[in-house]
Amino acid sequence: MSQNRKYLGMTSTQIGILVGLGVAVCILIAVTAWLMFGGNVKLPFSRPPENTPTPQMTPTLFVIPTFTPTVTPTPIPYEQLIPNGWKQFKTTLVELWLPSSFKIADKDSDEELAISGANSSSSLYRMRVIVSYEPLTGDSLDAHLDAGLLKVDPQARLVERRKVSLNSTEAVRMMFEMRVETVDVNQLVYVIQDGGTVWFIVYVAQINEFYDMLPIFEQSAKTFRVVR
Repeated sequence: MSQNRKYLGMTSTQIGILVGLGVAVCILIAVTAWLMFGGNVKLPFSRPPENTPTPQMTPTLFVIPTFTPTVTPTPIPYEQLIPNGWKQFKTTLVELWLPSSFKIADKDSDEELAISGANSSSSLYRMRVIVSYEPLTGDSLDAHLDAGLLKVDPQARLVERRKVSLNSTEAVRMMFEMRVETVDVNQLVYVIQDGGTVWFIVYVAQINEFYDMLPIFEQSAKTFRVVR
Protein backbone atom coordinates (compact mmCIF):
# COMPACT_ATOMS: atom_id res chain seq x y z
CA MET A 1 0.00 0.00 0.00
CA SER A 2 2.96 2.31 0.78
CA GLN A 3 4.20 2.05 -2.82
CA ASN A 4 0.98 3.59 -4.04
CA ARG A 5 1.25 6.65 -1.74
CA LYS A 6 1.41 9.90 -3.73
CA TYR A 7 3.50 13.03 -3.14
CA LEU A 8 2.51 16.28 -4.88
CA GLY A 9 0.21 14.19 -7.04
CA MET A 10 3.01 11.75 -8.01
CA THR A 11 3.96 8.35 -6.80
CA SER A 12 7.41 7.69 -5.35
CA THR A 13 8.37 5.83 -8.53
CA GLN A 14 7.52 8.85 -10.61
CA ILE A 15 9.52 11.12 -8.29
CA GLY A 16 12.55 8.83 -8.57
CA ILE A 17 12.37 8.93 -12.34
CA LEU A 18 12.09 12.74 -12.24
CA VAL A 19 15.17 13.06 -9.97
CA GLY A 20 17.17 10.77 -12.22
CA LEU A 21 16.27 12.86 -15.25
CA GLY A 22 17.35 16.04 -13.41
CA VAL A 23 20.75 14.56 -12.54
CA ALA A 24 21.21 13.45 -16.11
CA VAL A 25 20.39 16.94 -17.39
CA CYS A 26 22.95 18.49 -14.98
CA ILE A 27 25.64 16.08 -16.15
CA LEU A 28 24.82 16.85 -19.77
CA ILE A 29 25.06 20.60 -19.18
CA ALA A 30 28.46 20.23 -17.42
CA VAL A 31 29.90 18.11 -20.24
CA THR A 32 28.60 20.53 -22.86
CA ALA A 33 30.20 23.50 -21.04
CA TRP A 34 33.53 21.67 -20.85
CA LEU A 35 33.49 20.93 -24.53
CA MET A 36 32.51 24.50 -25.45
CA PHE A 37 35.30 26.17 -23.44
CA GLY A 38 37.93 23.63 -24.42
CA GLY A 39 39.00 22.93 -20.86
CA ASN A 40 40.63 26.39 -20.51
CA VAL A 41 39.45 26.94 -17.00
CA LYS A 42 42.50 27.48 -14.81
CA LEU A 43 42.68 26.47 -11.21
CA PRO A 44 44.85 28.06 -8.57
CA PHE A 45 48.25 26.39 -7.93
CA SER A 46 47.99 24.57 -11.26
CA ARG A 47 51.23 23.79 -13.12
CA PRO A 48 52.11 26.56 -15.59
CA PRO A 49 52.23 25.64 -19.26
CA GLU A 50 55.50 24.24 -20.52
CA ASN A 51 55.95 27.04 -23.06
CA THR A 52 55.99 29.88 -20.50
CA PRO A 53 57.81 32.78 -22.23
CA THR A 54 61.25 33.66 -20.78
CA PRO A 55 61.60 37.35 -19.92
CA GLN A 56 64.20 39.06 -22.10
CA MET A 57 66.96 41.08 -20.38
CA THR A 58 67.30 44.57 -21.82
CA PRO A 59 70.94 45.70 -21.71
CA THR A 60 71.52 48.88 -19.65
CA LEU A 61 74.13 51.28 -20.93
CA PHE A 62 76.59 52.67 -18.39
CA VAL A 63 79.70 54.79 -18.63
CA ILE A 64 82.98 53.36 -17.32
CA PRO A 65 84.68 56.07 -15.23
CA THR A 66 87.87 57.38 -16.78
CA PHE A 67 90.97 57.17 -14.59
CA THR A 68 92.81 60.48 -14.57
CA PRO A 69 96.41 60.12 -13.38
CA THR A 70 97.94 62.80 -11.21
CA VAL A 71 100.16 64.90 -13.39
CA THR A 72 103.46 66.00 -11.90
CA PRO A 73 104.22 69.54 -13.05
CA THR A 74 107.30 69.84 -15.21
CA PRO A 75 109.90 72.13 -13.61
CA ILE A 76 110.55 75.37 -15.47
CA PRO A 77 114.15 75.66 -16.64
CA TYR A 78 116.11 77.47 -13.95
CA GLU A 79 117.24 80.29 -16.23
CA GLN A 80 113.61 81.18 -17.00
CA LEU A 81 112.92 81.77 -13.30
CA ILE A 82 115.32 84.73 -13.15
CA PRO A 83 113.75 88.10 -14.09
CA ASN A 84 115.77 90.49 -16.22
CA GLY A 85 118.04 92.82 -14.25
CA TRP A 86 118.25 90.60 -11.17
CA LYS A 87 121.54 89.85 -9.46
CA GLN A 88 123.00 86.51 -8.38
CA PHE A 89 123.99 85.84 -4.76
CA LYS A 90 125.99 82.67 -4.42
CA THR A 91 128.13 80.74 -1.94
CA THR A 92 129.82 77.38 -2.22
CA LEU A 93 126.55 75.78 -1.06
CA VAL A 94 123.59 77.78 -2.39
CA GLU A 95 122.42 80.22 -5.06
CA LEU A 96 119.69 82.90 -4.88
CA TRP A 97 118.62 85.81 -7.10
CA LEU A 98 117.23 89.23 -6.12
CA PRO A 99 116.78 92.67 -7.72
CA SER A 100 120.02 94.59 -8.29
CA SER A 101 119.19 96.99 -5.45
CA PHE A 102 120.01 94.24 -2.90
CA LYS A 103 123.56 93.89 -1.59
CA ILE A 104 125.60 91.43 0.43
CA ALA A 105 125.45 92.20 4.15
CA ASP A 106 127.34 91.07 7.20
CA LYS A 107 126.19 87.67 8.35
CA ASP A 108 126.11 85.88 11.65
CA SER A 109 128.01 82.65 12.22
CA ASP A 110 124.92 80.48 11.71
CA GLU A 111 123.97 82.15 8.42
CA GLU A 112 125.05 80.93 5.01
CA LEU A 113 124.01 84.09 3.21
CA ALA A 114 122.90 87.56 4.37
CA ILE A 115 121.56 90.21 1.98
CA SER A 116 120.16 93.68 2.64
CA GLY A 117 117.74 95.68 0.52
CA ALA A 118 117.37 99.35 -0.28
CA ASN A 119 114.74 100.85 1.96
CA SER A 120 112.58 103.89 1.42
CA SER A 121 113.32 107.09 3.32
CA SER A 122 110.36 106.43 5.62
CA SER A 123 111.51 102.93 6.59
CA LEU A 124 112.82 102.39 10.11
CA TYR A 125 113.89 98.78 9.52
CA ARG A 126 116.38 97.60 6.90
CA MET A 127 115.02 94.90 4.64
CA ARG A 128 116.95 91.64 4.92
CA VAL A 129 117.16 88.26 3.22
CA ILE A 130 118.85 85.43 5.13
CA VAL A 131 119.69 81.86 4.11
CA SER A 132 120.65 79.36 6.80
CA TYR A 133 120.58 75.63 7.38
CA GLU A 134 120.58 73.04 10.16
CA PRO A 135 120.54 69.24 10.40
CA LEU A 136 117.18 67.52 10.32
CA THR A 137 115.96 66.29 13.69
CA GLY A 138 112.84 64.24 14.25
CA ASP A 139 111.06 61.80 11.99
CA SER A 140 109.95 64.35 9.39
CA LEU A 141 110.21 67.97 8.34
CA ASP A 142 106.90 68.75 10.04
CA ALA A 143 108.15 67.25 13.30
CA HIS A 144 111.36 69.27 12.95
CA LEU A 145 109.39 72.49 12.49
CA ASP A 146 107.01 71.70 15.36
CA ALA A 147 109.96 71.41 17.70
CA GLY A 148 111.58 74.56 16.32
CA LEU A 149 108.45 76.67 16.68
CA LEU A 150 108.46 76.00 20.41
CA LYS A 151 111.72 77.96 20.61
CA VAL A 152 110.55 80.97 18.58
CA ASP A 153 110.34 84.33 20.33
CA PRO A 154 106.85 84.62 21.89
CA GLN A 155 106.50 88.06 20.29
CA ALA A 156 106.60 86.44 16.84
CA ARG A 157 103.07 85.40 15.84
CA LEU A 158 102.72 82.63 13.27
CA VAL A 159 99.93 83.65 10.86
CA GLU A 160 100.49 81.15 8.04
CA ARG A 161 101.93 77.68 7.63
CA ARG A 162 101.27 75.56 4.56
CA LYS A 163 102.96 73.26 2.09
CA VAL A 164 103.84 74.71 -1.31
CA SER A 165 105.84 73.85 -4.40
CA LEU A 166 108.80 75.96 -5.48
CA ASN A 167 109.19 75.00 -9.11
CA SER A 168 108.29 71.36 -8.28
CA THR A 169 110.40 71.36 -5.07
CA GLU A 170 108.33 70.67 -1.96
CA ALA A 171 108.59 73.34 0.70
CA VAL A 172 106.81 74.71 3.76
CA ARG A 173 105.81 78.37 3.69
CA MET A 174 105.40 80.27 6.95
CA MET A 175 104.65 83.91 7.73
CA PHE A 176 105.26 85.69 11.02
CA GLU A 177 104.22 89.05 12.42
CA MET A 178 106.45 90.57 15.09
CA ARG A 179 107.62 93.79 16.65
CA VAL A 180 111.31 94.74 16.64
CA GLU A 181 111.77 97.48 19.24
CA THR A 182 109.09 99.95 18.07
CA VAL A 183 108.76 98.74 14.48
CA ASP A 184 106.19 96.23 13.18
CA VAL A 185 107.79 93.82 10.72
CA ASN A 186 106.68 90.75 8.79
CA GLN A 187 108.76 87.71 8.00
CA LEU A 188 108.27 85.28 5.12
CA VAL A 189 110.03 81.93 5.54
CA TYR A 190 110.43 79.05 3.10
CA VAL A 191 111.70 75.75 4.50
CA ILE A 192 113.16 73.07 2.22
CA GLN A 193 114.45 69.64 3.18
CA ASP A 194 117.48 68.38 1.28
CA GLY A 195 118.16 64.90 2.60
CA GLY A 196 119.32 65.30 6.20
CA THR A 197 119.64 69.10 5.87
CA VAL A 198 116.91 71.71 6.40
CA TRP A 199 117.28 75.03 4.56
CA PHE A 200 115.60 78.29 5.62
CA ILE A 201 115.12 81.23 3.20
CA VAL A 202 113.91 84.22 5.21
CA TYR A 203 112.63 87.57 3.91
CA VAL A 204 112.08 90.34 6.48
CA ALA A 205 110.67 93.83 5.88
CA GLN A 206 108.82 96.57 7.69
CA ILE A 207 105.09 95.92 7.48
CA ASN A 208 104.34 98.95 5.27
CA GLU A 209 106.89 97.66 2.71
CA PHE A 210 106.42 93.94 3.17
CA TYR A 211 103.28 93.44 1.08
CA ASP A 212 104.63 95.60 -1.72
CA MET A 213 107.72 93.39 -1.80
CA LEU A 214 105.88 90.10 -1.32
CA PRO A 215 105.63 89.19 -5.06
CA ILE A 216 109.38 89.83 -5.38
CA PHE A 217 110.13 87.68 -2.34
CA GLU A 218 107.98 84.86 -3.73
CA GLN A 219 109.74 85.02 -7.11
CA SER A 220 113.15 85.13 -5.44
CA ALA A 221 112.38 81.99 -3.42
CA LYS A 222 111.86 80.07 -6.68
CA THR A 223 115.47 80.83 -7.67
CA PHE A 224 116.92 79.21 -4.54
CA ARG A 225 118.88 76.07 -5.19
CA VAL A 226 121.56 74.01 -3.52
CA VAL A 227 124.81 74.06 -5.51
CA ARG A 228 125.82 70.51 -6.48
